[in-house]
Amino acid sequence: MAKRILLTGASTGIGNATLQRLVAGGHEVVNLDVKDAPQGAAEHYHCDLSDPDSIDAVVGGLEGSFDGLGNIAGVAGSMGAELVLRVNVYGLRHITETLLAAGKLNDGASIVNIASLAGMVWNRHLDRIAELDAAEDFAAGIEVAQSYDRGGPNAYTLSKEWVVSYTKNLAGQLVQRGIRVNSVSPGPVNTPLFPFFEQDAGVEQMAWLNEQVGRVATPDDQAEAIAWLLAGDSGWVNGVDLPVDGGLSAGMTVGWANPKDSPASRSRGS
Repeated sequence: MAKRILLTGASTGIGNATLQRLVAGGHEVVNLDVKDAPQGAAEHYHCDLSDPDSIDAVVGGLEGSFDGLGNIAGVAGSMGAELVLRVNVYGLRHITETLLAAGKLNDGASIVNIASLAGMVWNRHLDRIAELDAAEDFAAGIEVAQSYDRGGPNAYTLSKEWVVSYTKNLAGQLVQRGIRVNSVSPGPVNTPLFPFFEQDAGVEQMAWLNEQVGRVATPDDQAEAIAWLLAGDSGWVNGVDLPVDGGLSAGMTVGWANPKDSPASRSRGS
C-alpha cells in the first residue's frame, strides 16, 4: 500500500537516496530542506532546522497527514557546536513533536531518526544526554547550544548519542498509538558531508575505518534500511538503533576491527 512520507534533508546524500527508493516503491514523499528541491519529491518546502520559526511555519502549512517521518537532515562537527546541537538535537526534536502535536502523523506511522556509529556508547553518557533533555523548548535549547564549550566534534558525538536515547524514549511514549520509532546508525558514508567528517576525525582514521569493512558506504546502503523501516515490512521493529555500517560496530565490539590499532588510538598513545 502506498504511503505518504515526510523527509528532512532529502535534497542530497542519504536523504536523497531514501527519497528515490521510496518513490520507486510507489510512495509519495514530501521533502523539507534548506537546499533546492530534489527530483521525485511530490512537494518541497524550504525549512531551516536550526530555526524554530522556520519549522513552525512549514509545519503549519503542511496539508494532510503522514504515514512516516524520516529525520535525515544533520550537520557535522566541523560546522560548529552551536549549529550541531540546534539541528541534530533541538531541530529534530522540535519538528517531530510539532508534527505530533499538530496531528500530522497517523496512528501506525513510522519515525526513523539518523544517529551514527559515533553514538554507539550513548548509555555511558546519560548524564550529558539529560543535560540536553533539560532544555524544555527550542529557546532553552539554543541557550544550551550557545554555552557548549567542548567543541564541534564532541557536540556531534553527543548529538548522536542523544538521538539514540531520544528514539528509545519516544518509542515508549507512542507505543499506544502504534507509532514506531527507530534510529539508523551509519558508519562513514560517501556523502557531501564526508570531507567534513574527515576533517573532524582525520583522513587516516576515516580510511582505517573503511578498510575494516572493505569500502566506504554509499548513501543507498543507508537508504535500504531507512526505507524498509519507514515503508517496508518492519511492523514489529520498534525502539531499535540499527547499525548500518558493514559490520564495523560488530568488529569494534568483539575485536576483529580493533580500535586500539587505529590511527586515532596510536596518536593518543604516542
